[in-house]
Amino acid sequence: MTGSSTSSAYTPEPSSPLYLQSSDVPGVSLVPVHFSGNGFGGWKCSMIVSLSARNKIAYIDGSCPKPTATSPDYKQWDCCNNMVISWITSSLSSEIAESVQYSETAESIWKQLNNRYGTINGTKVFELKGELASTYQGSLDIASYFTKLKRIWDELGVMCSSHANTCICAAKEGLQKEKEEDKVHQFLMGLNEVYVGVRSNMIMMQPLPSLDNVYNILLQDEKQRQVNPATQSATESASFNVNPPNNKPFQPQINVQGYQRQFNQRVSFDQSKSNLFCKYCKKSGHSIDKCFKLHGFPPNFKFAKGKKVAANVVMDSDFSTSECSSPNQALVPAVGSNEHSSWVPGLTKQQYSQLISLLQQSHISDSGP
Repeated sequence: MTGSSTSSAYTPEPSSPLYLQSSDVPGVSLVPVHFSGNGFGGWKCSMIVSLSARNKIAYIDGSCPKPTATSPDYKQWDCCNNMVISWITSSLSSEIAESVQYSETAESIWKQLNNRYGTINGTKVFELKGELASTYQGSLDIASYFTKLKRIWDELGVMCSSHANTCICAAKEGLQKEKEEDKVHQFLMGLNEVYVGVRSNMIMMQPLPSLDNVYNILLQDEKQRQVNPATQSATESASFNVNPPNNKPFQPQINVQGYQRQFNQRVSFDQSKSNLFCKYCKKSGHSIDKCFKLHGFPPNFKFAKGKKVAANVVMDSDFSTSECSSPNQALVPAVGSNEHSSWVPGLTKQQYSQLISLLQQSHISDSGP
């Protein structure tokens, strides 16, 4: 009995489709997403790759038929067949798996799925081509946009693969090249307008770059655009600090004849002093505690009549000398005071002297009898 049992034991070769590895267990899904009725082409390709890697593709294409019940391979074949059935049904949605659960062979399940979902459907082809025509980049990045197009191209390719494989003529290479160019044009046409420059350059290239090269060029251009905004922002911010022409600092020009209008527009030390009124001399622009007619004029005060300066232009004698931080901001004695100093940013000492002289002359005219 022992010799008989030993002689009947069957051990297939590792290269045989009848061989099962220790990692081959039932109930394992061979694809990341179960097939639920859509995208059969992609699901089919993934299943073929997984079954081929396990050396079990022969159980769905009919190249390993079922042996007779008296064959020593029968039990091992039945074990492998059931294993493949378990893998296929575990890769289907529950509804589709129930429709094929009573099939006896993996080959019959595969044929049912192909007949049901793999047949070329004119409506499905029309739907895919319509989706392809209406696909644009929009808010997608280059990688996501390309992936979306690639999925549609591959699904159309699988559905029409039977027609393409029948073509064995010499023009097949030219047809493949033309199809590649169509994909490149479809990819470029759906890009956003920011890529109009690089798109024009690629279209004018002879020969037209391959689809992969176009994708890589656009991907690099996208990465460059992600870096440029910070550079452009820094450039725009720096442009606000650029000096005037000839790199000279801005300095107001003193024009004696048009001084009153220019000074009113550019200089106003303390607008609140324009509301001051002296009760002693009955003039505006100063208070009674700073009235020259009451307290006396400075020793170096020149009595001369000149053109009046607008009342709202008042020299503020309360600025601190520490506030002058620029070498061009000269300190000038205030009108009627030897202790305090006033300053106007941007004026040179010579311009200040002219300004004070004008103010003194107009002040004499206002304070005179």
